[in-house]
Amino acid sequence: MSRLLGMLAVLLALLGGPAHAGAVKLSPSSEYGLIAVMIEPGGQMAAANGGYALNMARFSPEEHASLANSFGGWATLNGVGKMNQIRGYYLTKAKPGSYVFMSLAVKSWGVCYNGDTQTFDVKAGEVTFVGRYDPRDSLIELSEAVRNGRLPSMARTTDINFLFDTSRLALTPPEQLEPWRPELEAWLKNEQPGVDAPIVAAQVVSTHFNTGRDAFGMRRICGGYYAKKDKPPAEAKAP
Repeated sequence: MSRLLGMLAVLLALLGGPAHAGAVKLSPSSEYGLIAVMIEPGGQMAAANGGYALNMARFSPEEHASLANSFGGWATLNGVGKMNQIRGYYLTKAKPGSYVFMSLAVKSWGVCYNGDTQTFDVKAGEVTFVGRYDPRDSLIELSEAVRNGRLPSMARTTDINFLFDTSRLALTPPEQLEPWRPELEAWLKNEQPGVDAPIVAAQVVSTHFNTGRDAFGMRRICGGYYAKKDKPPAEAKAP
């Protein structure tokens, strides 16, 4: 019997891993939606640093600008990969609207996906599956940047030290993961029984977004409140 239970535990782990957003609730009448992301393991770099944050933000496709700021507009997954987890699903709440994958951040370092990313829409009362995210190339790029001096090895401020313009979001859209629905439905049933809402595939669209400067114009930031008047990636220059 114990051997059978052990095999069952392994099977459930392979199906989707543990819940990573705590217990959440969602129904068709909810005023918010959920973003569901399948995420590949991040390896030792993620685990050794307590995981990473995957940041998504409200977005204006017309202006290529983040609408998120210190007052809200973010949909963030924190502590991803901190236990060197296997591939798994992650959930985060989001108000209705357009979103963009903005950055990956490890402690005080990060990669900004301003030059090559994906945008998608979220509706209230729905689970929006955006596909499978693979952080490995971004984590390797970040590690090499710290090693070769492109980023400081010691954080001088509480701000994130970002790589800009070159990082590419590695996202496989839902249509390339068919049949993805049965696995996600099974994971939600086992790990998030409070979610009783339609599951939809996001229509992810390639895009870029403008970066900005801080309130003093001294530091370049990855999107954020001051993003709208900055230049597109091809014209932008690092500080």
